[in-house]
Amino acid sequence: MKARFILGKKKVLEQYNKLKALGLKVSYSFKTNRDIGRVLEELTDSEFSIHLIDEVGMITKRGRIWFFSQAWNQEDIKKLAAGGVRNFVVDNEKDLMELLDFIERNKIKINLLLRMKFQEHRIGSGKYFVYGMPSKKVNEIISDVKDNEFIGLLGVHVHRKSQNTSEWDIKEELRDSLSEESLNRINIINLGGGLPVRYKSYALEVIPYIFEKIKEVTEWLKERGIEIYIEPGRFIAGPAVKLETEIIQVYDNVVVVNTSLYNCALDTHLTETKMLVEGELDDGAVEEGEYYLIKGNSPTRDDIFRYKVKLRKEKVVVGEKIVFLNAGAYNYTTDFCGFNKLETVLI
Repeated sequence: MKARFILGKKKVLEQYNKLKALGLKVSYSFKTNRDIGRVLEELTDSEFSIHLIDEVGMITKRGRIWFFSQAWNQEDIKKLAAGGVRNFVVDNEKDLMELLDFIERNKIKINLLLRMKFQEHRIGSGKYFVYGMPSKKVNEIISDVKDNEFIGLLGVHVHRKSQNTSEWDIKEELRDSLSEESLNRINIINLGGGLPVRYKSYALEVIPYIFEKIKEVTEWLKERGIEIYIEPGRFIAGPAVKLETEIIQVYDNVVVVNTSLYNCALDTHLTETKMLVEGELDDGAVEEGEYYLIKGNSPTRDDIFRYKVKLRKEKVVVGEKIVFLNAGAYNYTTDFCGFNKLETVLI
């Protein structure tokens, strides 16, 4: 058996509908998993957050795209406009000036979100770049462009890093960050992503708290006539996909499977998210089991899916499956050791 991903459409819709039930519009972060994006385009009214021009052609309904600027020029914007993209999220003043110049010269009407920095506290090293402009600058820009005839819907996008488990006092932060004048002019606020999903290294007990905070800010903004978006990636993609592998060797409580982190789960390295194993025993479980290290099949010393997982001994034999859960987020491959992208099977 070759290693493969199993994508469940039912789970995609279940996760999507949890967010819709909160009164939110969804703009799925397409870079998280393109296969999930295609399912959402087919089965839902989801919109899409796109970061690369090459990915625009992967969405049929271009009116659903919100394109994020990143050091673009006039030719880039021209390609996007020619392709039917009219919704833009701008990260900095330089990119904004390029966009304003283009729409005013070409008399094209767009919808615009300004990316604003929020203070965040996140599990991790704090080594990541924080996108967006300071709130003071965002307020100034809203004041400057509020009467621009080529800007239809105007709003603010709040960047949230992945697996954000603690920074969800959104209402207070928006109230502190945006002036009354800005709140009266804008039509949309995108709360960003960051919704956590369950891994061995992360629990889900925080989700009810996060949802309560989202409900709070949603009610407040709707009273002001502001539409609220959320930008899930991992929250939809993670739980919707399983990674199915096969044991090819067992020795000294080491299990080797027939794929590599570098082929399907590089996110494990980048975000320290350890995927759960289907059927694994809790550390305090009454059932008897043994602890194993699960290793990929590359020659790299850090090719380790899990350092310590408790499994039933009778299931740990060559030819048995090891199935990883919540495997759908950022499950891209590399060409290291000649690896090829794993097949994704839809069910």
